[in-house]
Amino acid sequence: MFVFGIAAAVAGIVIFHIALGMTLRANATTRVPVGRSAQNTPGRSIALRAIGAGLIVLGAALVSTAGWHWTIMVVLAGPVAGLVALTLHNRRVSRGSSPT
Repeated sequence: MFVFGIAAAVAGIVIFHIALGMTLRANATTRVPVGRSAQNTPGRSIALRAIGAGLIVLGAALVSTAGWHWTIMVVLAGPVAGLVALTLHNRRVSRGSSPT
């Protein structure tokens, strides 16, 4: 179950970040607020975020049998990387750099 849990969590994180990338591309010239909806939100990204979050939770539950520290790592891995991507996007937009 541990390996399946890690696989589910990694798949969830990847799907969640694909959805985040879609949202960041849809808002290439505007800041995306943290904790609120973006100005433009692609419909598919909402479904992908839900699927990704579900897989992350499933993965965290499955790896929790191996110890609590794995659950914390799985749950924090995705959001921390997402927050970094969001911060970099907002910083780029504030400086007026073109998206590459």
